[in-house]
Amino acid sequence: MSLCLEKQKIRCGMLSRTARHIAIDENGGKMAVVRKSRTPDTHDYIEFYNILSSWLAVPELTVCPENGSIENLLFVKNGELMTAHANGSVCFIDPHNNARVKRIQISASTIWAACKHGDTSIAMISHSSVLYFFDVSSKMITSSISLGVESRLFDVSSNGTLVAIGSIDGVILAGDGKVQQTLKLDRQNRRDPTIAWSVLFVKPNLLACGDSRGTVTLWNVQDGSLTQTISSLQSHILTMVATEDGSFHVAGVDPRITELKETDGQFTIVNRRNGPVRDVRSMAVYENTVYAAGEDFDIFVGKSGCRKLLLHQQKNLIVSGDVVASAGENFIDVFWKQQGEDEPAEGSNVLQQHYEMIHLAKIYSPKKRIITSWSISSCGQYLVIGTSNDTTIYKILPLAKKLSKKILKHATLDGGDSIATSFCVTRENRLYVARNDFEIVEYDVTKENGKEKRVVISQNDCGSVIRMSASPCGKYLCVLTTRSQVFAISVESGESRLLKVDLPIDLILNSTSAFVLSSITSGDSNQDTKKVFHEVGLSNGLVKRSACSNQLRMIPSSPKSIVPGQPIYVMAITASMIMTVSYDGHWSILDVDAGTVFSAQDGPLKANKKAIQSDRPALLYTGIRLREESESSASDFQSAAPAKRTRRTSVRSNVPDAFQSLNSRVVQLEVSGDETPKTANFKLKKFGMQ
Repeated sequence: MSLCLEKQKIRCGMLSRTARHIAIDENGGKMAVVRKSRTPDTHDYIEFYNILSSWLAVPELTVCPENGSIENLLFVKNGELMTAHANGSVCFIDPHNNARVKRIQISASTIWAACKHGDTSIAMISHSSVLYFFDVSSKMITSSISLGVESRLFDVSSNGTLVAIGSIDGVILAGDGKVQQTLKLDRQNRRDPTIAWSVLFVKPNLLACGDSRGTVTLWNVQDGSLTQTISSLQSHILTMVATEDGSFHVAGVDPRITELKETDGQFTIVNRRNGPVRDVRSMAVYENTVYAAGEDFDIFVGKSGCRKLLLHQQKNLIVSGDVVASAGENFIDVFWKQQGEDEPAEGSNVLQQHYEMIHLAKIYSPKKRIITSWSISSCGQYLVIGTSNDTTIYKILPLAKKLSKKILKHATLDGGDSIATSFCVTRENRLYVARNDFEIVEYDVTKENGKEKRVVISQNDCGSVIRMSASPCGKYLCVLTTRSQVFAISVESGESRLLKVDLPIDLILNSTSAFVLSSITSGDSNQDTKKVFHEVGLSNGLVKRSACSNQLRMIPSSPKSIVPGQPIYVMAITASMIMTVSYDGHWSILDVDAGTVFSAQDGPLKANKKAIQSDRPALLYTGIRLREESESSASDFQSAAPAKRTRRTSVRSNVPDAFQSLNSRVVQLEVSGDETPKTANFKLKKFGMQ
């Protein structure tokens, strides 16, 4: 095995996205994020993330209900997600099965907002000024109240018996089948109405209202009296959430997350968190911590001040041989690295790179539908793209003379009503497709008819597969599900075995073992010494050995750092060599047979590192370009490449064998988004400014 370092810059469309709404299921540790497609006249879609570690969001399912704009969402009974749509309907989505989406028409006009009303009931408001009560168990409307107003309705909140609805110049209180009263909001001037953007029951009898003046008003709902007025922000308050300690948080066009808490019978501002710089449109709470999202491309966590929630981006970038693929919401960018001669300059051991990656193609999904899953073969020859309607295989031929022949549509798989959640293409060109609730089907990727060969396994109630890896021998599959469980599956018999590992986030296989990477939680006091990398036997499911981040030679976690020095993904180099990578791009290579670990500090790679420029990229992604030192057989794709040119290599006595020659490459991608935010930063008014 021989390595050198390669640095490239790349853009990724998945880094340039805002969040319309977020919701969190505190029981399951799942966060749902509503994204608005950048393509006109397309549907909004939902991304599910696992946030059990609280510092890292691991992507799970991407679901597109294909039901237009999503105006609101919340988790209901049994962990089901309910979305309210502009066409007056609601959808119920199972976060463990993306094919289980049920649509119910509620109104002929837009459903603007919804909230829980008791244990099994939902209160929702429509554009036609009707308050609906909907039973989650029976999926039926139980009653409705006509509010009798012609103004736009903005938000809804319930204390179990009384429902508060935010409107223009006031808050409507409804209950017992009728409108009880309307709480009037003052105007700053006669021409500009005061909009009650957000309402929230802080206590059963105490209602908070955040309005367009940046003011929070507190009301006693029993007698309708105004108890307190608090000037909280410098602009519109768009969202509010309450935490278990009795405080509540507000944010909006003024993006400072402001905490209000009761002291001596009066609510006062006790904290302001500066993280977001643009409109905050939605907030949610998990483990008494506030999560905020909006016009910024990042989601923020109100912990240790205010920091960005780290998103696991391995799903959106793949380095496969000479091909690098980068995902957008409905397209894949394919890059190819031209062969070139690399020689150290005279008197230097730093490699001079005489080439850059070429952008081969931007491949859109059929009808520009939202991509729910995708993958690329290990040699970079086949690209598989899955949407909620179909799965398409493309063949990549970078050396074709005609531009139109470089990317060819190879096959369309007939999956019926099934929706693919994960793909795995083996070295033998066998394609395994995971779909629905733990069903895996085998295809031959070289066949153009796209007919399935056989069902490997179908096992209900285990959750959808979100990550899949195959052993080099082709006898085993290992999968990670939405229920944070890892299964080893025999390809021949279809038997599965549960591997008991806590908080798994990534995995790979060799012929005898599964190597599972797990995460830590922010509450772990021994983050650098907690075992996070496990070798598990495929035959018995027992953990053979484990390692902590220190043993993997990751950078130790700094008390001041918001990025723990923990590995977040793994990749196979050979059957015995594995690379582990942290969020900030630090990497190490583990030889599982010898039990040794190499990192960049052990060889010429240290000298090859280039200083990061002032325009720091949004993300560092590390991959591997594998060069076989002895190639007994090559595919048509490999044989089409030009012969490798000889390189002058200087063998140094104190350099480990893994770094002696310069064939294979560690690829470090400096990743940035492909768009800039459309909303300007909010500018705080200083004292005396108008």
